[in-house]
Amino acid sequence: MLVDINNHIIRKFSVEDKNLVVEFFGQMGGESRGFFNRGSGNENDALSYFDKSGDEPDRVRFLSSVRNEDGREIMTGYIFAWDMDLCVPTLGIAVREEYKGHGLGRLLIQHLTNYLHEYKYGGVMLTTSFANIRGQSLYTRMGFRHIGTHTSGEMLYILNFGKYI
Repeated sequence: MLVDINNHIIRKFSVEDKNLVVEFFGQMGGESRGFFNRGSGNENDALSYFDKSGDEPDRVRFLSSVRNEDGREIMTGYIFAWDMDLCVPTLGIAVREEYKGHGLGRLLIQHLTNYLHEYKYGGVMLTTSFANIRGQSLYTRMGFRHIGTHTSGEMLYILNFGKYI
């Protein structure tokens, strides 16, 4: 399949997006479920957005989407940050199976970090599985530093934006 990431739209979640989100999590393969959605935790968290009618002061959520050959919008990626009351929030990211390896993860991370820069955050953290070699490579290329092991047992990375005055 030929993938053109230039046609993707990245936007904040909307209360009308529930079907897109449900379908996105439904298409996840074993690797994505293992690394990103163990025990349906991130799926349940994403769906909680719709239960709250979008009112989440401690989180920001973005999705990427594209129109398929039938003209139907499909969700191709998901990036979010929580602990927005902290100077350095934490991010989570997932890319639709057939769009992995085409630069969409990089675009999503850049979008979120631009957003956080705009609102004067000091950086962003993430955790990832020791087995997630593809993710570790992406995070390192994006400037994240591996700083240890999180209490969850996963690898802990940080991207420091520098000091704001």
